[in-house]
Amino acid sequence: TREPGDRDRGDFRGAARLRMVQNTQGDEGSCATAAGEARRIMEMMTFRKKQTVDAATLAQTVRTVVVDDRVASRAKLKEEPFRDGPPSTGPGLPKNKVTTSLYTWNIFQIWAIIPLDLWRQFHRAANVYFLIIIVLQMINKISITGGLPTVAPPLALILTVTFCKDAYEDYRRHVADHAENVTVTHQVDLVTGEVKDVHWQDIEVGDVIEIRNRELIAADVVVVESSDPNGLCFVMTANLDGETNLKQRKVHTDMKHDPKDVLKRGVTVQCELPNNRLNTFEGTYQTGTASHSLGAENVLLRGTQLRNTESIKGVVIYTGAESKIQMNNAAPPVKMSSMTKLCNVETLWIITLQATFCLVAAASAVTLNYRDDVKCNMYIWGPKDNDLANWDRANCIQHTSIGEDKVAYFFIKFFNYVLIFTNFVPIAHVLTLDIVKLMQSSFMENDLKMYHEFKDLFGVTQEFPMVARTLELSEELGMVDYVFSDKTGTLTCNVMEFRKCSIQGISYGLGTTEIGRAYRERNNMPVEAEVPPLPGDKQTPNVNFRDPDPSDRSRPSLSKVISDPGNPRHQGVHDFFLSLSLNHEVLPEKRDGQTFLSASNPDEAALVYAAQHFDRRFHERKMDDVRVSVEGVEQSFTVLHNLEFSSKRARSSVIVRYADGTIMIFTKGADNVVKKRLSADTHVNPPDVYQATMAHLDEYVNDGLRTLLVGQRKIPDAEYEPWAAKMHAAEIALVNREEERYAVMDEIELGLELMGATAIEDKLQGGVGDTIAALRDGGVKVWMLTGDKVGTAVNIGYSCQLINLEMNMLRCVAGEDAEKGVQEGGVADTVGLTDVDKNGVPMTDVLKAHLDSLIHAHDAFQQEQERVNETRRRDQVPLLPPKESCLVVDTNALRGVEEAMESGKDSEVGQLFLKLASRVKSVICARVSPKQKSKIVAMVKESLPLKVTLSIGDGANDVPMIQTAHIGVGIFGLEGQQAVNSADFAIGQFRFLKPLMLVHGRWNLRRCSLLTCYLFYKNALLVLPQFFLGVRSLFSGMFTWYDLVYQWFNAVYTALPILFVATFDQDVNADIVMKYPSLYKDGLERKFMTHGSFWRWMFEGIMHGVVCYFFVEIAMGEDVVQSNGKAIGLFGAGIVMLWLVDLVANLRLGLEILYWTGYEAAFITVSILVFYVTWSVASSDNDFMVSVGYPNIVYGTMGWMMNGSWFWFTTFLALTFCLMPMYTIYVVKRSFLPSRADIGREIASGWINGVKQSEGSKTGGQRASA
Repeated sequence: TREPGDRDRGDFRGAARLRMVQNTQGDEGSCATAAGEARRIMEMMTFRKKQTVDAATLAQTVRTVVVDDRVASRAKLKEEPFRDGPPSTGPGLPKNKVTTSLYTWNIFQIWAIIPLDLWRQFHRAANVYFLIIIVLQMINKISITGGLPTVAPPLALILTVTFCKDAYEDYRRHVADHAENVTVTHQVDLVTGEVKDVHWQDIEVGDVIEIRNRELIAADVVVVESSDPNGLCFVMTANLDGETNLKQRKVHTDMKHDPKDVLKRGVTVQCELPNNRLNTFEGTYQTGTASHSLGAENVLLRGTQLRNTESIKGVVIYTGAESKIQMNNAAPPVKMSSMTKLCNVETLWIITLQATFCLVAAASAVTLNYRDDVKCNMYIWGPKDNDLANWDRANCIQHTSIGEDKVAYFFIKFFNYVLIFTNFVPIAHVLTLDIVKLMQSSFMENDLKMYHEFKDLFGVTQEFPMVARTLELSEELGMVDYVFSDKTGTLTCNVMEFRKCSIQGISYGLGTTEIGRAYRERNNMPVEAEVPPLPGDKQTPNVNFRDPDPSDRSRPSLSKVISDPGNPRHQGVHDFFLSLSLNHEVLPEKRDGQTFLSASNPDEAALVYAAQHFDRRFHERKMDDVRVSVEGVEQSFTVLHNLEFSSKRARSSVIVRYADGTIMIFTKGADNVVKKRLSADTHVNPPDVYQATMAHLDEYVNDGLRTLLVGQRKIPDAEYEPWAAKMHAAEIALVNREEERYAVMDEIELGLELMGATAIEDKLQGGVGDTIAALRDGGVKVWMLTGDKVGTAVNIGYSCQLINLEMNMLRCVAGEDAEKGVQEGGVADTVGLTDVDKNGVPMTDVLKAHLDSLIHAHDAFQQEQERVNETRRRDQVPLLPPKESCLVVDTNALRGVEEAMESGKDSEVGQLFLKLASRVKSVICARVSPKQKSKIVAMVKESLPLKVTLSIGDGANDVPMIQTAHIGVGIFGLEGQQAVNSADFAIGQFRFLKPLMLVHGRWNLRRCSLLTCYLFYKNALLVLPQFFLGVRSLFSGMFTWYDLVYQWFNAVYTALPILFVATFDQDVNADIVMKYPSLYKDGLERKFMTHGSFWRWMFEGIMHGVVCYFFVEIAMGEDVVQSNGKAIGLFGAGIVMLWLVDLVANLRLGLEILYWTGYEAAFITVSILVFYVTWSVASSDNDFMVSVGYPNIVYGTMGWMMNGSWFWFTTFLALTFCLMPMYTIYVVKRSFLPSRADIGREIASGWINGVKQSEGSKTGGQRASA
């Protein structure tokens, strides 16, 4: 006998005994059936036994929530472990308040923000460096400023600007947090039945809340009651994933039949610990009499919106920071641009150089100043006890100052020169670079050439401007070596149209696609004419199906077959489209009186619309009941199980019960997966039907269509019931639920009858071919990563100009695709690649030999090309253009490479693959999974550390790939905004990658390179005259600069010109760059900034420092006296040097400007005038400068010097010696060794090869020159 609750508790022994007794009363066949039944039940019992978890393990792996009992729930939460993450949490958090701001914004604690932000800012090495300088400046023995911290004002300005920026951003987060925390929801008291309004922040784990239509969900909740009689509800998850289609959620089937036991204080929910997986959930709802499995379809997540449902009630399981939406807000991987890395290295070298200068100065001071003839120099040692009047030169040898301690004197002089060389490292480099990148990103976002809009299915205009989500990488866009692109939704529109199908070995549907026409033209095949729609043809969204004319009896007509019940093919066609109308997760959505099919996957919507087109219309889904109208007659089907699609399974199935009790399973999925699950019985799957269907698949692949195989099977009750029990046990498993469910699903999806195949077109986006061709011309290697079959991927590659007929195609394809031999223009696969293991992965030795043969084939091809060109060169015949190669690789070959590298079996395999991939121009990776995409990117990124990678995609499955690459670009697609939210940059379509990289990326790279080199150059120019003064003054440590000008040199006197130039300057205009993509190679060849170019600027700064110091020294001599009888002195000479330094620094920048608008000249002039005014004020007879802390040490110098011809002559000579060499070099280079940019500017101005072009011939001349 069997207790009523046996099945719910997983005890099936009574049922097993009962069935065996019943079966033994029959014949021998029944006994065999009984034995098989017993084995299945015993297997299920063993399976349940594996799921038994001890209490200690349970507490560490499962959250227990006590419904409507806060005290008990809090106690359970405290038992949870700390979890490292990411993101890290634990033990359990009961409160629902969310705080994303860094600081506490209230009247009592607002003042604590300042020290906290300062603490954060002083985690930056540059700020710590200048803080140390301030401390050193306040030590009198080493100070060059009389103990005044003159670096403090510039540093305070930088800290203040940064603090204001940080505070503003954090306050905005605080306002958003507060608005969310005080949103109202409704809490239910299960004892009194009272429903009261509460703020979101007052909700706790275990509470029961009521959510009403169009309200946002306050926390992650398990749905336990719905106003819908079938227990359904609908949510929009746009806040989670950007998808606006409605998704169905439901109360568990068994729970809705007994709401009193479910909504009862003290019952428990056991579920997985908080995590960031949005699409999965494992839990059980345990009442006093039963345990109900919970999945993702039973949970509503915080931030989603309830739609089309009056109200629901749910039990809160995750709150606040532990809700899934908050756990997905974890910081993305930190990415640092190549320039930032290079700057960090160069900064360390500059600091090393600075330390070297300081050591040389200190060592020289000790060596020189301890000589007897020097110890009597008062300006070196000063009078004893500062008694100048009683200075006794004869007794100076007995001077007993600190100078007697050489070690102490060495360190005093060392730190003395550290202070003198303070500005060797630009104090505002990072801040200036951040400001420039902010302005650059603003211009990128407002570029109308990267703005996209379209009208969606409901007629609403969707706007997608370019969005820069990461400022750090704006210049990195100008040096991308590898682009990894998804296909669906990235290269294609992701707007699916049902074009053709194969049913029972017969192909239906006429016409071809753009890809199909290109394929036929390449292979000299007749091109099928486009078939216009027939008069009266039905118009259905996402369906572009063409039947032959009714009078044409030579071609099969699907309309005729499906409308004629007497046709022998009618039943097969009916079952095919019925399966499409049942096997999906599409929901009908009404808007403006019309019904639309809402689907997260556009393929599913197209297939359901196709079934509707042929009068198998999906109407509605009510709990486990699906209603389909078949030729106007509504039929109801009970859905027993939805075996959902996942990238791992690559298929989906539905098990339904017909009205007569028949149980059927319908499966659709990738052909390589479904083929393995077809019945081997030739009566079920006749060989001729199977072969015909496979041939049709190849035809559809040549048309670039997306294909799926469709299968079905009738399931006997005797097989279904034990399987369902095993499935139930897997669904309530406490550990490894997903793996166990997938294993049970595999058992039922076997022995299928092949019904046919579907073919869906996903058209290429506009401009894709032009963009890829431009990237390739610019030297970028483009990889297409797709889940399509090899043939489909290759045909799409031709259509989007990723590959062409001139290329030598190298194939590294394993398994069934390897047997198809040579592709057009390509190298055949060796027979050895068909030698694979049970998983289809080629053997390591075979793979290595094949890769080596492909490398040799590529090299031989290149050598032959060089030999032909050598002959043509001798014959003075135009050379042939370089011959390029492409590589086609599939998932099995990639798995072989990955396994060899990961296991350490043979690292040479990975090296050979990367060696081959780096030599070809384009790579196509077919049948790859989302996980493989990220592995491919990581493999290239790690193995080629000097190369920059960019990944671009539009869906959630592209997120790992986007985050792995140096630069991630997301496309605003129809699959939500997960890719956009995880990317560094977001664009509306793939074609915008061309202006993003070729125009803005290249401009930004050059601008940021110029900014960095120039800032270090002018600081070297500023500080090195002090070193040369040390040479003349026995390194006494005397400071000749007027400190006001010295400290504000970077922030005031030279800041505006470089800020403007680094934001707006263009070496070539956008139209020329777009027309001649080869200009992008400047970035790939690292011509804008390298170690060499950086140190060329530094050498130039050193030489200009030499000129500015020695020209002043020579001009002024040793005893220059003003007209008032006073000597010019050290500081008078210093102000003249600073005048030259300011002029040279500003005018040197002018040599780099290539896009003059007039503002540049204005800013340079203003900067020089500000210096002039400062000098004028400091030189005048007033106490203002003294009152603000700057001694009047340059009084009267300006008037005397400005009136002297020697001053202007010295200025002219210094500018000539500093600027003329570089000006001459630039003129000669641009005249005789022009760069790509130089030629581009000539073309823009209408000059081709030194000849001015007329307007009519300019375009042709440009192309000929290119």
